[in-house]
Amino acid sequence: MTAQNNYFWTAATAEGTKVGLNDQGRDDLGEVSFIDLPAVGTVLKTNGKFLSVEAEKAVTDLDSPVSGTIVAVNEKLADQPEDLSSNDQGKNWIVVVK
Repeated sequence: MTAQNNYFWTAATAEGTKVGLNDQGRDDLGEVSFIDLPAVGTVLKTNGKFLSVEAEKAVTDLDSPVSGTIVAVNEKLADQPEDLSSNDQGKNWIVVVK
């Protein structure tokens, strides 16, 4: 199962484009139990490999909704992957891309 870009929200910030899991992504995946976060400096391409997640309803690779270089990663998700299940964009953001 490969998720489409409609699994993510994006928001323009002073640092770059912030990317997080949206309602549809949360609904389709269920509670996330593990996320393999990309590293700062990783170059993303739209529809290219972004990250892997293990969740209640699926274990899957998710494609990137944006192109650019990752300038920040929400490191809390490594220890608290359940934050992806939150609808709070302050908690469920994954990366910032420039």
